[in-house]
Amino acid sequence: MATPYDTTIAGVFWTGKSVGEKSIGELVNTIKTYAPNMTALFVKTSDGAKWQAAFDSVNPALTVSGPASLAGWVNTAGAAGIQIHAWCVLNGADLMGEAQRVIEACKVSGIKSMLLDVEDGAGYFSGGAAAARQLIQTIRASIPADFHLALNFDARGQHPKHIYIEEWLPYVQSLHPMVYHTLFGVVPRSALDNAFAATSAYGKPVAPMLQAFDGTPPNEMADAGNYAFQKGAVGISYFRLGTIGPQEFAAIRSVQRPQTVTATEGGGTTASADPDPTKDGAVIVRPGQPGYDEGQYQELPPDQAWQEFVDIHGWTVRYKPTSPLNMVYAGYHPPITAPGRYAIEVFIPSARADTEAAEYYITYYQNGRRLERKVSLDQSIYFDQWASLGQFELDPSAMGADSGRVNLVDYTLEDPPHWIAFSAIRWRPVPRPLPVPEGVADGFDAPVGNDAERRSPRLWPGLWKDAWYPNSGYAQQYHDSTGALAYHTGADLNLNEPIFNLDRGSPVYAVASGRVAFAERVGDYWRNIIVIEHDPTPDGTKVCARYAHVEGIIVSVGQRVTRGQQISVVGSSGGSNGNYHLHFDLSPTNILLGNAGQWPGTKLADLRANYIDPIEFIRNHRPQ
Repeated sequence: MATPYDTTIAGVFWTGKSVGEKSIGELVNTIKTYAPNMTALFVKTSDGAKWQAAFDSVNPALTVSGPASLAGWVNTAGAAGIQIHAWCVLNGADLMGEAQRVIEACKVSGIKSMLLDVEDGAGYFSGGAAAARQLIQTIRASIPADFHLALNFDARGQHPKHIYIEEWLPYVQSLHPMVYHTLFGVVPRSALDNAFAATSAYGKPVAPMLQAFDGTPPNEMADAGNYAFQKGAVGISYFRLGTIGPQEFAAIRSVQRPQTVTATEGGGTTASADPDPTKDGAVIVRPGQPGYDEGQYQELPPDQAWQEFVDIHGWTVRYKPTSPLNMVYAGYHPPITAPGRYAIEVFIPSARADTEAAEYYITYYQNGRRLERKVSLDQSIYFDQWASLGQFELDPSAMGADSGRVNLVDYTLEDPPHWIAFSAIRWRPVPRPLPVPEGVADGFDAPVGNDAERRSPRLWPGLWKDAWYPNSGYAQQYHDSTGALAYHTGADLNLNEPIFNLDRGSPVYAVASGRVAFAERVGDYWRNIIVIEHDPTPDGTKVCARYAHVEGIIVSVGQRVTRGQQISVVGSSGGSNGNYHLHFDLSPTNILLGNAGQWPGTKLADLRANYIDPIEFIRNHRPQ
């Protein structure tokens, strides 16, 4: 598929205040002098519903204020043999205003393409799937059918899902993943491998946007450009002008542009999401196959009807909007015959799965007694991934034919409704955990962060921060998720650097050895809670830890855990002000053993009697 970027090296221009040049002609001359192989520029035209000039009064000669000033870029750069592509940021707040700015820019004679920058996080795209659909359809219907639209986005992890990428894909002709390797903390080649792997499933030509800011080493800029073309990129761009000096321009000059583009759609790579989903003897039940059944409790109105699509495995996914009334159900009956411990996992596709409160009901037996556990799962934090519903002891032959059965319903209180996916579920045999002997805790670590960060003396680890940073959240007065005044019992741990909401779906670890005393959902504000009764310290001090707003619980009541053992992932708090973070507190009493959702509210004396500052306790009880 031919694109306007084939074999092109482009620079990205943000705004006039970001560069030293005072005119378009000066900037073009800089490029021709220092990087003659840079033959195209992406020029930012709008942010939301406003032309870019609304954000820059420092250098109006360079900043786009409307079609006429954009035409000036086309004419001046074109005379020097440099193509101009438009670039905008969409935020989904004023759909018609944003669409109009894009349409006006696309209609400027000589503009070769429009790059739509769609990102999740504060200040970026805040609309939902319906807003994305309306916006892109309005744009596409109002510009020539052969005009090239491109999508610029963060391709890592769940980011494509959170911008509703399935709504944009039918209307764009190429993908420009942000490959900011230094910002992402990896070497250029790893960042590019990851970007091509993430975009390969979409079947579009790929033109990565590479990092040239925050002191990116010039040799890494050169390596990134050359390796991108080796991977099959149709073109590349460097973000951004104003942070590129003589050494960086020299690095760009060293990038070898291919003579022709030989990449297949999607950059020539092959999608490989979980190549062996039945590994370790796992069995799978999926919609339309034996073991799956579904039904509805009433006639479904058109806006609540079942729909379906095919996921990255080629499997059918059934989906529909969530509902404040329980309108449908799906049942999954596992074809297991041997007794054992099983991890029950659900495959969450990258599309049509953005509900934050899917309710799964797992049937199991304990001491001959039939039990049912409700597991609330935030589907929005997973992207073509298996999500844990927990581990269960199952023995269909000795207990019941429904041992391990999973039911899923469409009921949530989300307003507006979200998409809920009824997708594949698997039962994977796992070894029974070795018993952890009771005794003395060998120390306490933080509940978040990677292995190296949790071993370091820094608290909180890495870039994790308490919401009350630089202070501790313990005993701070605030309005809680219900809107009521309260004193906070511990820490609200967030990871919002360098990208907002990096904590979403991050692992949560046991801070010390101990016994799981509670692990289930507690209402719509706490969501899921795990309480661990930790082993005493050498001086005899004993604490219980509460890990709240979590998802994907992978431990069960009564299970012994060790320090650093993963128990869940970070989810979102409930209520209208809900957000992604880990609520973590410590109690030196047994109050959480009898009431996992205990909350002292405005009773400061009760709080101090039953809770301690978690950062101080951990700091004073680190492993030796």
